[in-house]
Amino acid sequence: MPVIGITADEVDPLQRHRIREAIRRFGGDQSLLPLADHELDGALGLTTTIDGTIRLTVAGLLLLGNEMELRRLLPAYEVAFQFMHGTNVRINEFFRKPLLQTFEEVEQLFKARVEEEEIQVGLFRVPIPNYDRRAFREAFVNALVHRDYTRLGAVHVKLDETALSISSPGGFVEGVTLQNFLVVAPRSRNPLLADIIKRIGLAERTGRGIDRIFEGMLCYGRPAPDYSMSDDSTVIVQMPGSRADLAFLKMILLREEQMNSAMPVDSLIILSRLRDS
Repeated sequence: MPVIGITADEVDPLQRHRIREAIRRFGGDQSLLPLADHELDGALGLTTTIDGTIRLTVAGLLLLGNEMELRRLLPAYEVAFQFMHGTNVRINEFFRKPLLQTFEEVEQLFKARVEEEEIQVGLFRVPIPNYDRRAFREAFVNALVHRDYTRLGAVHVKLDETALSISSPGGFVEGVTLQNFLVVAPRSRNPLLADIIKRIGLAERTGRGIDRIFEGMLCYGRPAPDYSMSDDSTVIVQMPGSRADLAFLKMILLREEQMNSAMPVDSLIILSRLRDS
């Protein structure tokens, strides 16, 4: 969808640099790196041509627009990060910056509150974070990419000593339910934005980022991520910050070493259920 009220020249050039750096950092589509700025915009779908005029798409506005233009032209877009210590609010920040810049700043706020311990497994020392970084990244990216940008409301990231919660405006995409979201074919409310984020490398390219969220919880012997509070207007995922089950983790790591491959998410779910039964 083209954006009326801003031209392709009225963008923040620093955001293109962020896109290129993200491609390098996350192993995105390397063929995009040598392209000139206008070629990069066209290849990713950040711009479209209407009656001979190059216009930003909504996805292009999200990635290249400055904060003032995003507030003016896409007022539904907002991201909030809240960190609670007990009943005290330590951080309560709101963002309307371009998408990649917002991702980077929220990710830094999250990483600063990740704590790790280590255990010895065979010859190796394995770090155990209180919150898995990859699970956070996939859940947060999912919230940014699949939210309903026509509905007012922020993507909320809430963190405390007991849980990490991420919510986004808009219910599950049509055809996706609480009963089938682990097995249904990947689909997006915003397919162009989803494709851009995959090509940059920020999201799981197979479209199965939700598997990474489950893996990031279950491999440490923690409860599965909980989507049960989602409804027609909001998708909410809660990831408990409970202590890792060290015996379960060691079993998984030793089995993966024997198999020389990661444990499939289906197997992790079954083993977790058996342990809890």
